[in-house]
Amino acid sequence: MKKISTFILLAIFIGGTLLFNSCDKSDDPGMLDPTPSEIIESNIKAALDSIIANTHVPGLVAGIWAPNEAIDFVYAAGYSDLETNAPISEDMVFRIASNTKTFSITILLQLVDEGLITLDDKLSKYLPDFPRADEVTIEMLANMRSGIFNYVASMKFWMRVLDNPTYFWTVNEIIDFVLIEHHDELYYFDPGSDFHYSNTNTIILENVIEQVTGKSLESLVNLRIIEPLNLEKTTYIIGGTEIPGFHSKAYYFGDYDEDFPELSEYMDYSFARAAGGMISDIFDLKTYVQALTGDCFLSTALQTKRMDTHAVSSSSELTYGMGMMEFKGFYGHNGGAPGYTSLMMHSPERDCTIVVWYNGNLAEANATQLLYLIPKLIYDDI
Repeated sequence: MKKISTFILLAIFIGGTLLFNSCDKSDDPGMLDPTPSEIIESNIKAALDSIIANTHVPGLVAGIWAPNEAIDFVYAAGYSDLETNAPISEDMVFRIASNTKTFSITILLQLVDEGLITLDDKLSKYLPDFPRADEVTIEMLANMRSGIFNYVASMKFWMRVLDNPTYFWTVNEIIDFVLIEHHDELYYFDPGSDFHYSNTNTIILENVIEQVTGKSLESLVNLRIIEPLNLEKTTYIIGGTEIPGFHSKAYYFGDYDEDFPELSEYMDYSFARAAGGMISDIFDLKTYVQALTGDCFLSTALQTKRMDTHAVSSSSELTYGMGMMEFKGFYGHNGGAPGYTSLMMHSPERDCTIVVWYNGNLAEANATQLLYLIPKLIYDDI
């Protein structure tokens, strides 16, 4: 498991202190004992407050829903704007980053169900000039086992983005960037032999989906996911700098640097596309991740295959399937973009949903760390 950072351990301690004090009835004999759900929610709130108090995360929003445990917890803490100290709000939309991959891969798998693509199709069928394309299958692209270089791991790529942040990237330009600038390191390993998370996989699949259907991925996501689920605050962003809707400012991209520019609408998000271009809010993502992990989108057989996840490394308890990660029976994804990190997970067995986002992207603290804490605060057997 990933190392749990100091602020999370502090949060547990603070939560325990709050719980102890809330159970001390010596000054008020008539005080009722807190319910189990109140105890859990108090501990979760303490953990979230500790993140704001002990890290440089400007603000966060969290929703945790576990009806079997009587938990219906929505909480916002910190600031949406560091200049004005305006509070962050649960009603704000945010850049969901790599949570977008779950939408993109869902469309891909629907095309598999419809017989338009097979998981065994070779990449050479769609991009015949891509090196070693006859060794890479559609399934390898979907489950991060292709070995293809991750373009957002390239310092050259980020230098281009930051040098010209409003530049509009096409899908083919992103693929060409990888082929030209990283030709000598195009594969981390032989296709199918290991796992390596790569945004390039999903960008390639955007190309494949649009070749097969003759339609934009944006239109397919709208038609097949957003509209049926009535996700009113969810938008697939092709490009542009704007975040449509009520949103926070966004800060940092790695290390804390108070002089780094505010990032919410700083760059054109065509660089993310199928791999990370969407926006949403916690309530839409609650609806969506519950549908994603249920029987809403795919045939039973393909959904079962999608959720048959594999290890990402020998040292991690996280596993990964086709556009979906898993931890202790919770399925969903996480996301990290300049200025934002997020997490959306649902356990079908426990009927528990967790959606969290920060308006900061910092090495010291990211929303995914809460995946290792929040379920443990709710359930004794995790």
